[in-house]
Amino acid sequence: MKKSNLLSAIFLILLLNSCSKKNSILIPPTDSSILGTIITDTQPVTIETNPTPPKRVPKRVPSRVSNHPIHQNRSIYGTTTFKLKTKLSKKVKESSGLIKVDGRLWTMNDSGGRAELYQIDEQNGRVLKRVKIINAHNRDWEALTFDDNYIYIGDVGNNRGYRRDLRIYKIPRGALKNQKSIRAEVINFNYSDQKDFTKKASRQTNFDCEAMVAYHGKLYLFSKDWGDNRTRLYELSTSVGKQIAKYKSSFNINGLVTDASINRELDILLLSTYSSILTADIWAFSNFKGENFFNGDKKKLNIKPTTAQIEGITFIGSHKAYVSSEAFRKYIFSFDASLYSLDFSGEFE
Repeated sequence: MKKSNLLSAIFLILLLNSCSKKNSILIPPTDSSILGTIITDTQPVTIETNPTPPKRVPKRVPSRVSNHPIHQNRSIYGTTTFKLKTKLSKKVKESSGLIKVDGRLWTMNDSGGRAELYQIDEQNGRVLKRVKIINAHNRDWEALTFDDNYIYIGDVGNNRGYRRDLRIYKIPRGALKNQKSIRAEVINFNYSDQKDFTKKASRQTNFDCEAMVAYHGKLYLFSKDWGDNRTRLYELSTSVGKQIAKYKSSFNINGLVTDASINRELDILLLSTYSSILTADIWAFSNFKGENFFNGDKKKLNIKPTTAQIEGITFIGSHKAYVSSEAFRKYIFSFDASLYSLDFSGEFE
């Protein structure tokens, strides 16, 4: 071989060897989490098919100090069920208040009815028992509530705004279990902000009332304002004798308030209303401070349009209640006194 050809062969061998080392490809390890490792003339690059996600650090949420449970409201139409349970006996065709106490359901009739409380069967609406208040007169019984020891009957109807003899009858709670008649103690009162007692045209006054609850040792009344469709809150002591109902606050409820019920464990207040054309609404108040029921969360429950003269409401569970209506006969309209079931658990978390 010529010397020039020998030098060319040696140079070609050295060049091929250099290129082979520079671009060599290594077979990766068989780890399932690694697709491959490619070695270049710079540094290895690793590609992962199932990378381990970074740890999430939970956000710190400042705690809220409150004496009342916190309820998160949902605004989903149709989450409240309101349906007819049974018709009521004609003996309570003007049911104007409702309580469930010690496992029994009680109501009474309004103006002109007997001074009696009636226990009714939840399944068929029949009257099971009567308890007579022997020293009472039913001028216009409209509200019914209870606490740990007593039942309170509100003779507080005042359609024309001139009454000076508003009163609440107070009887022992145990009397409903084992007595047929009982003598009541009496709380007499007037409103702190009523100065005018002249007789108004029917259904024009703002000093009518049909709703009352017992709460934290006091009685609270909610007015039925015919003039402006608001409701005003008043406070009374449970002490027997003459009192002044102290004005506390008001709320534009856009309806006529007909009854109230409170769940003392959850601190949820329900107010039932109807409009001038008898469309019914139920309002729930929660997360209030003290007894200022209107300063917390306010929610009109999402019930399907219902036409009835709603007059009574009472809790029967955490987010369940019964609602009663009185019979109504006018023009072409005719409704029987009825008992409805209300389940609004879907409105709260």
